[in-house]
Amino acid sequence: MTKILAHLTPAVFLLFSLPAPAATPAPAGYLDASKMPGAPFDSQDATAALKSAIQSRAAKVWVPNMGVPWLIDTIWLTSNQEILLENGVVIESRPGKAFHVDGQLFKIASQKNVTLKGYGATLKMRRDLFASGKPYKRSEHRHAIVVYASRNVKLLGLTIKDAGGDGIMVGGMTHTSYNKGVLIKDVLITNAYRNAISIISAEDLTIDNAVLINTNGTSPQVGLDFEPDHEKQRIVNFAVRNCIIMNNKRLGICFPVSGLLTASDRERGLPIRGVIENCTIYNNGFHAWGGGVDKKWGDGLFMKWHLDDVTVKNNLFVHNAGAGFLVDGYAIDHLHKASFCAFWGNKHGTLAGQAGPGKGIVTDARPVFVSTDPANPNFMHLSPKTSTRITRGSSTGSFIGARPVASRTSK
Repeated sequence: MTKILAHLTPAVFLLFSLPAPAATPAPAGYLDASKMPGAPFDSQDATAALKSAIQSRAAKVWVPNMGVPWLIDTIWLTSNQEILLENGVVIESRPGKAFHVDGQLFKIASQKNVTLKGYGATLKMRRDLFASGKPYKRSEHRHAIVVYASRNVKLLGLTIKDAGGDGIMVGGMTHTSYNKGVLIKDVLITNAYRNAISIISAEDLTIDNAVLINTNGTSPQVGLDFEPDHEKQRIVNFAVRNCIIMNNKRLGICFPVSGLLTASDRERGLPIRGVIENCTIYNNGFHAWGGGVDKKWGDGLFMKWHLDDVTVKNNLFVHNAGAGFLVDGYAIDHLHKASFCAFWGNKHGTLAGQAGPGKGIVTDARPVFVSTDPANPNFMHLSPKTSTRITRGSSTGSFIGARPVASRTSK
């Protein structure tokens, strides 16, 4: 045996030393992406394995935790398919030419009935490589997930880290196309380079229980950015609920909706319609790792114009570097109301521009949070020490903000 070992090359030793993947068996009815004929899981490049499973058109695909990341180039998702990522799975952008200029982890374009689900799973990009210079080109479009002109798309339970552009972009693809029926739920997006989530054109969009934090890099540097590019696009019937939007370099939520105006008569396209409710919008306008205040921005919620059909209710606006809620009016002679919202410590004021107080506004009670650490189970839960004007001050008589009052034993 000693003589045999003496003749083995270092490469052979490396092969012997690699741990053998021991994947969890696929749940009943799911196709195992790690065991595709002709394209087994490869720890150096898992693109072929995952691509083969998705292109099989199987109704359900299982992506097991292999103990090492799934390193991939861009994967295009397909219609009528659920992709289930096992708890602990990491899917990461593969170093190489696929991301030298742009490149996304997942693209959904002109598809329907697509679910990407991964409670406890992580999508990770390599911002460190993208910023390192040659051969990587400067770009703000290395998004983790892009959705174009698709219907009934669900993105559930994912943690998205270090995107080279947006964590999620719900795009327009063309001036007239839009997405319909997109659900983004139970996601955490941190350290995105451009925006945590960008919405360009969508109808019937829901963002529920999202944590959008620490966005920084290149403008706009926003937690949630509604920014249509063209008058024929749309932001219609959206709901943003139960979200934590904090520590983003510029703004918490913004609506720079100039793209919906025509070049000729400055009339709006389809009215923007939706609701922002039960959210906590905290400490935006600051960089989480230093850099101080962006003095030009920093509002918790910013609207370029008064958006008549957008309801703002039951939200907390706390310690933002600008105003809690700012409307930059456009020939409008009345206020956009915020109702049953609480404001505290916003450096440029509670409401600014053409934003005004509606029913149930609280400006003289300080919200106390149990923890501002996302790893804490009581992250952004209200402390029992918080005034009842906040803990019982919503339009329903419940708490204002995204997280309930923690029990006294969990402080």
